[in-house]
This record gives sequence, structure tokens and C-alpha cells, in this order.
Amino acid sequence: MRAARFHGAKDLRIEDVPDPSVPNGHTLVRMERVGICGTDLEEYLIGPVIIPKHRTPMIIGHEYLGRVIEDPLGKLKPGTLVVPDGIVGCGNCYHCDRHEEGICKSYECIGLTCDGGMAELMATDPTRWIEVPSHVSADVAVFAEPMSVAVRALNKVPFIPGTKIAVTGGGTVGLLIAQVARSFGAAQVVVYEPNPVRQAVAQSLGFETLNPLNEKEWAHYDEFDSLLECSGVKGTTAKSLDKIRNAGTLVLVGFRPEEESFHLLNFVLSEKRILGTAAHMWDVDVAAAIALLAGNSIDTKPLLTDVIALDEVVSKGFDRLLNDKNAFKIVVDTTR
Repeated sequence: MRAARFHGAKDLRIEDVPDPSVPNGHTLVRMERVGICGTDLEEYLIGPVIIPKHRTPMIIGHEYLGRVIEDPLGKLKPGTLVVPDGIVGCGNCYHCDRHEEGICKSYECIGLTCDGGMAELMATDPTRWIEVPSHVSADVAVFAEPMSVAVRALNKVPFIPGTKIAVTGGGTVGLLIAQVARSFGAAQVVVYEPNPVRQAVAQSLGFETLNPLNEKEWAHYDEFDSLLECSGVKGTTAKSLDKIRNAGTLVLVGFRPEEESFHLLNFVLSEKRILGTAAHMWDVDVAAAIALLAGNSIDTKPLLTDVIALDEVVSKGFDRLLNDKNAFKIVVDTTR
């Protein structure tokens, strides 16, 4: 089969490799769409970061879906579109016992720590598939993984209906979070984004936008009930804490490798909360994401920049994302 394999920084190759071995209880899925994530882009640019060096060359791709070839459980017909589980825990620790595999200390993330879905075939566990409703296209369903990030992030917020929510960073995940927050009943959702093209997309989705680099615009609102930080820009933690009310919630979604500092006494006395989020679960967050995508409250069309062939993954995928700051999600059609 053909697969996109990471060999090192700026070294991603489309190669012919053997079909995946199929562990006991698993079955092959014919892959159809794989999104290129910001984490993939970081690995391509400066990796290996999360990818274990000793596992390279490794098939990338953790935003994936495919079609059933044969369901050994007899539940789904061949050709059914499914999103296989992407998080595998050790199965024997405190967190796995509580179905928190995503924070297991020994967990695997398919496509980031072991072979992933940017290939023609992938071995999957059929007991951990989420079926995609027949009316949902592959180009919409491929947003299931970033949507599950949005769902999990907002599930960290204590209460949403009728509240004021800010989102910093108007990329794919940020604008999905904004839409999910609105669908969950937020009274006001404001998107902070400096890029005018991304601002325009957010506005087309019905959101008020402000430039966080403009002091006047940044100061226009305060006292948000919750703020979801999606930019990953250094120094945003302290600034974001200042934007939420006392006892408000700051959820850190965007990754930042650097250390940051903030005024601890003010944080304690104001009883604000800081929460991290990363470990979405297949039967909770991914299932909810697909249900939302199957409804009418989430619009992914403005967020889909291009669908490319597997052979184009470097030239029209990674290299474009590095050079085109207006691009949102680029998706690989692994059948082409």
C-alpha cells in the first residue's frame, strides 16, 4: 500500500509499504480522508517532537476516517464510513480503569506515537469505531477529530448556557470551538484573531471578531465567564486570565512549549480556574463531535481549504500550510 511516512524534519515521503499487520481482534479499514493538523506541521518542521525517534520512519495522520471492508462483529455493512479510535491506553493503570486512556502515562496516539492513518489501509479495533451517518460526507466527517477537541475543551467549562465566552485564535479549532459554544447556548461568543482573512471567515460564521494585538480592541470587553485559548502564542496565559471574571475559567487548548508566569496571588484571590485539555475519548467526545457534524449547527465549509491527493501531501499540503497563513484545514484523500 501507499503511505505518507515521516523520516525526519522536512523529510516526509510517499512510499510503498507492506499492508498493516492485523492484531487479534482488529480488522483493516480502507482509509478515505486524513486532515493535516498543526501538530503534524510542527513535526514536519522541527520534528521529531512527539513522534518517537526510534519508530521512524512512521506513518503519520491522526485526523482520519475510512470505510469498512468487513466488520467481524457483523454490525456494519462494507463501505460504511467510520472514525476509528485514535487513543490506546495501557489498559491496566488508574486512568485506564476509569476510561481516561488519553491521560494514561503509557498511552499511544495513533499517527503521533505509532503508525497512523495517512495510508491506504489501517488496522483498527471494530469495537471502537464511531459510525458516520450516511448523510454526512467524508469531507465533513474528517473534522471529527478537531471537533472532538472542541467538544472536550467546552466540557471543561462548568456552565455554558447564557454565558459570555471568548476564543483566542481563529484557526480551525478555534472556530469550531466558537460554533460549538454557540450551539451549547452561550449568549455571546467573541473571537480574538489578528489575521484579517481569518477574521472575515469568523464573521461569515456570525461571530464578532477583535484584534488581540490592538490594545483598544483587546480592552473592549472583559469579565468573560470563560476563555478558550487556542492560539498557542507565548505570553497569552496571563493576558487571558485578565479577561475572565472572578471564578471564571481559562481552558488552554493551544500548545506552547515555553514556561509562562502569572500573578499567583491575584489568581488565588480571584478563584479563577486554569484547565488543560488534550485527551478526547472516542465514545464520548468523538461520538458527540460526529453527532454535531450531522446536525445543522456546525458549518465546516469555510474551514476546508483544499482536498489533495496522497502524492501531493508535501507540495500542496505541508509546504502550503507553512507558506500560506490564510489556509485552514487541508485534507488528504487517500484514495487518490
